[in-house]
Amino acid sequence: MMKKIIALLSVICFISCQDKEIITTFSGKIANTESKTIKLEGLNFSKEINLNTDGTFSDTLQLDYNGLYSLILNDENQRFIYLENGFQLNVENNAEEFEKSFVFKGNGSDENNFMSKKHQVIESVYGKMNDWESAKPLFTLDEKAFIEKNELYKKEILKALDEAKLSNANFVKNEKSDTDFHVLRMYVQYPSNYGYLTNNRAFKASESFPKIGDDFSMDNEELFKFSFSYRNLAGRNFYEKMYAEADSTKTPLEKGFEVLKPIKSKLIQSELVKNMMYELNGSTPNLETVYNEMMSYSLDEKFKKELTDKFEIVKNLVKGSPSPTFDYENINGGKTSLESLKGKFVYIDVWATWCGPCIAEIPALKEVEKEYHGKNIEFVSISIDDKKDHEKWKKIVADKELKGVQLFADNDWKSDFVKNYAIDGIPRFILIDTEGKIVNADAPRPSDAKLKELLNEVGL
Repeated sequence: MMKKIIALLSVICFISCQDKEIITTFSGKIANTESKTIKLEGLNFSKEINLNTDGTFSDTLQLDYNGLYSLILNDENQRFIYLENGFQLNVENNAEEFEKSFVFKGNGSDENNFMSKKHQVIESVYGKMNDWESAKPLFTLDEKAFIEKNELYKKEILKALDEAKLSNANFVKNEKSDTDFHVLRMYVQYPSNYGYLTNNRAFKASESFPKIGDDFSMDNEELFKFSFSYRNLAGRNFYEKMYAEADSTKTPLEKGFEVLKPIKSKLIQSELVKNMMYELNGSTPNLETVYNEMMSYSLDEKFKKELTDKFEIVKNLVKGSPSPTFDYENINGGKTSLESLKGKFVYIDVWATWCGPCIAEIPALKEVEKEYHGKNIEFVSISIDDKKDHEKWKKIVADKELKGVQLFADNDWKSDFVKNYAIDGIPRFILIDTEGKIVNADAPRPSDAKLKELLNEVGL
């Protein structure tokens, strides 16, 4: 009997010791902030941590994985930190110099101090990239100079990693991989950014310019947890496969599910399926089946709720349903409502001045408007720009000589029309019939030949 008790005590001790090891201590101080909380966010992980009146905090965490997390202050300042089960990490920061003032102490400080060094290397090589204006000197370099920048980054970061003499071999291994994926991410971003910043939308990089290869794997869970660049590339690669034109007989959703199924990592499947939410709308064939399949891939309760909320809206936006309405400021004065356009078909473009793909559709939209001029259809453009950009909206309408009915929504993304159509990405096009009923809640873009087919189908 005594042996059984001793054995039982040993098991209890073992379990207790294991529980103690997996707890991570996270403490520190955020100076010069009026915020009462900070947030930690990761993959399927979110925790709000209370700040004391002097900015100090202390909490224990039970992490699902070792890897990258975001430390967020006031929903504006954000910094990646590295956490492992068992770390006892102390963080000090001055909110007035959020990016530059991090000091790490305790178990886990070596890894996070290296990440601070990494941030310094990124800024020293590439410069600040906080917005388009600051990113312009980098992304308007010619291909040769851009490649040289990235090779310099690799050299400098590997030198810094060597000089840090970190004892965490797994961290070092993953940082070396992240260096390669960081550079690859920069190469992938270059063509579109160069085209946008030089006003050369048709720009394409040369054949020899580095790009994602066909052998790129989206199924490395360890790197997905560790590397933002790898996550970004996996998402981009998934998105490109969804919208690949090679097989136009399949919808983006069908292609998305085909890409998801072979991936072994449930975590990566759960993250990538989020890219498919945009395609869920009232025109989606087999809407409920698609919704259920998307739900089955997700491990993220927050995303599941968002997806369910959207499904509950879009299931009422099927063809023939009454359209949500609007009554917004007209650039020519007064307001224009959907009701006032009754008796005509209405083709709606939901856009914003900051949206590159929206601007890219303008020439094609003008051509369609010209071709259908005088027919029983109104072309309505609804800007969801922030109120502070009201004058910018007016200027772009004038400069680009935009035709049709130009409207300004009353509350950007939170405008009722936007919410009632569950719009979570722009440009978004909608076709409404003469009685105010939905023809297509996600109509083809002006640049898509299918738009004219749709307009001809309804008798225009």
